[in-house]
Amino acid sequence: MDKAEHLRQAKILFASGQLKKSIAAFTRAEQSGCDTIDVWLSRGAAQMALGKYHEAKEDFTRILEQDAEHERAAYYRGVALAALGEYENAIKDLTSALIKNNNRGIAHLVRGVAYAELGQKQNAMLDINSASAFSDAELTSFKNLFGDIPLPLQNTEALLAEENAPWNNLLSKEAAGKLLNLLQ
Repeated sequence: MDKAEHLRQAKILFASGQLKKSIAAFTRAEQSGCDTIDVWLSRGAAQMALGKYHEAKEDFTRILEQDAEHERAAYYRGVALAALGEYENAIKDLTSALIKNNNRGIAHLVRGVAYAELGQKQNAMLDINSASAFSDAELTSFKNLFGDIPLPLQNTEALLAEENAPWNNLLSKEAAGKLLNLLQ
């Protein structure tokens, strides 16, 4: 199997929701000599979808070491860092991504959560309010990759209050409580 076929197979597995198999296939594609940035970005996204934030962070960091201006890698690493509780670094990455592409509503939301965790209420509210201005297309794209997440601000309070809410793999109960306080 040639390197292009390895990558194609990995992407098919990823798109069909077979995330664990796609990670193994992306690793085989990397070993066969495929474009590492494409492999790392896709494998990192699959790892994030499985809640493997440390591994995802490593792949996104590899991309940023080769291309410090890679907007999607900064965006995804920012989300992974927030999930790991590395809020200051998450804010840096998400800010970098937003400078290059200010149309990522989820980046505003996650950065708002990071600001909230650091007790920066004004910055948190600005980002959370900014997140509410974005279209369903951005949220749908994120939802397709990372799961069923209701629209921010319209359903956030209800979502964060649920015991098994989709955000629970990203936010601790303490973080959800802080965000709820900001929204009231």
